[in-house]
Amino acid sequence: MTMDSWAALEARRQRRHWHAWPWGWAALVLGVGAWGCAFMLTILVMASVGMPGDGSHAMQATQPYLLFTLALSAAVVLAALVSIVLSFRLRRQRAGGAVGLALLALLAAVLLLPALLARTASTQVLIGDSTPIWQAGGGQG
Repeated sequence: MTMDSWAALEARRQRRHWHAWPWGWAALVLGVGAWGCAFMLTILVMASVGMPGDGSHAMQATQPYLLFTLALSAAVVLAALVSIVLSFRLRRQRAGGAVGLALLALLAAVLLLPALLARTASTQVLIGDSTPIWQAGGGQG
């Protein structure tokens, strides 16, 4: 090989220095970060519930924090998915990538479980225009 071909090979190695990054550990840290964002979203939603008669003042006060945390959590989940794929494709800390994938799957299951249970448990009651709601629900009055 000539000197120019060695220089080109070295330049290619320097451009791809991110191949050696620990993508599995990044996926693991980002998976834990996604859980932290979900926890903070829960705290902010509970804090935004104001006193009765307060109107929407509590929600308006926490709205910027909610939106920022929601955007941060979306970015963290997207970065975690990218790092999981890279950890498997580049064979860099596959175990960390697998644990990060398990954390994200568990988070998705926990967040989607109430919606899935509500769909299976709901019964559709066909209410006519003339039927009062307490009669359609089976109430006594």
